[in-house]
Order: sequence, then C-alpha cells, then structure tokens
Amino acid sequence: MRNLHTFHRFEPLAPRYANEEDEFVPRGFNRWVKTWMADYTSVQEIYWPIPGEAVDGSKLPARAFDSEQQRQQTFDLIAQYNQELHISPELDGQFAGLAEQRIHAAPLRYYVWLPALRIADMWLRPRTELLPADPRWWEFDDDVKWSVVAVGFGLINLLYVGAAAGGLVRRRLVPGFGVLVAFVALRSLFLGSLENPEPRYTLECYPVIVLLATRLFTK
Repeated sequence: MRNLHTFHRFEPLAPRYANEEDEFVPRGFNRWVKTWMADYTSVQEIYWPIPGEAVDGSKLPARAFDSEQQRQQTFDLIAQYNQELHISPELDGQFAGLAEQRIHAAPLRYYVWLPALRIADMWLRPRTELLPADPRWWEFDDDVKWSVVAVGFGLINLLYVGAAAGGLVRRRLVPGFGVLVAFVALRSLFLGSLENPEPRYTLECYPVIVLLATRLFTK
C-alpha cells in the first residue's frame, strides 16, 4: 500500500533486481549468464564485477561455449563490455541473441541440468564466501591455512546435509513435518531458477536441516 500511495503503483514485492523504476536492467546479459552459470565461483569472477569492472573472459568455463565460433563471439562481446565497463541496451541485445542460440541448442541444459547444478552448488560448496579463501578452493593454489579452512567447511556442510537426509529417510515424518520439507524443496527449486547461485540463499533452510538431522539421534 505504501508503494501504491507513494509511487501510484501496486508493487507488493521488491523488483527482481532491486532496481529503480527508470534503471536499465541487462536482462539479455542475465539470460546469457543462466545458459552456463552453475557455481558461485563464476558469480564472483564474472557476474558481480558487471557493471563497473573489467572481466577476464578466460575465466569463463568451457560450458559457456558450444563451438569455437560461439567462443569467439562471446569473447567479442566481453571485449565490447570491457571498453566501456557498461552494458548498453545494444550490447544487451547481442547477449540476448547469444542466449537464445544456446537455449535453442540445448533446452534441457538450460531448464533442467544447470538449475540442478546451481542447487547442488548452493547446498554443498564450502561456505567461505565471507572469508579471504580463494573461491577456486579445489585448485589448492591458496595459502595452506585457507585451503584447510575451505576443505573443513566443506566437510561440515556435507555433514549437515547428510545428517538431514539420513534423518529424513530413516524415520516416518510426524504430522506437520512435511510442510517444512516442502519449504526446503520449493525454495531449492526457486533458487535453481536464479542466475547467481550464492550459498547464503539456503541459510533460511538450515533450521529445518538441523531439525531433520536430530531425527537420527531420537528414538
């Protein structure tokens, strides 16, 4: 009602990209990102720097290209962006066209496999995003201390998720418990539809995860 009174527009939820009314949103670029994005590392290296910072195209994963021609086309678009550090509507349209090519070539990848990978990454990767640890923790090029922290956090995360899964399958759900499980499942599906898989988005589910895990230790 505040938005209706102040802006003369009924808007019960915040905009998807938290943008101002007259602020340009590069939806074509975001759609292209969804055709290959599967992990938080790419969010930090490619998605977050745009706009305003130069992007290193060599950090794009191999799944971002379907052919050598598409690889060159992608690098050309990245080079155009790096010249201005801004995505214009024209450049955004080119990213949108590239996205449509990739979706048409592999619809299951776009609608099924990549969302599943994004969900898995948000749930299973080490939660080191607020620490100085290298996001490419599996390459072990970081300081030994932070590599150990990353592996340790990853094991703790697996312990939580594994215990919750064990508690879920080991015992019959009590009345009302299914609602909590449905919340986790539906939120995970929603998060898979986002182009930026960030582990923090699953934190709201952890009270349910802990509750499920305790079922392993109850009679």
